[in-house]
Amino acid sequence: MPPKTATPSERRLLGYADAAEYLGISLRGMKTLAKEGKIPKTPIGARVLFDREDLDAFVVKAKRSA
Repeated sequence: MPPKTATPSERRLLGYADAAEYLGISLRGMKTLAKEGKIPKTPIGARVLFDREDLDAFVVKAKRSA
């Protein structure tokens, strides 16, 4: 039996599309926030991933400055 692959809701690191969905924003918005350095990104090999903890911290920070 092959090992179970984690679903996006179970993964700690998310790609652009899953991170955007997690935050409830568009893919374009996610790419803009990452490009501007507002959300830390983690390059792993050829992929750019986002840590859920960083995404959660971004939301907390955004709520404080609102």
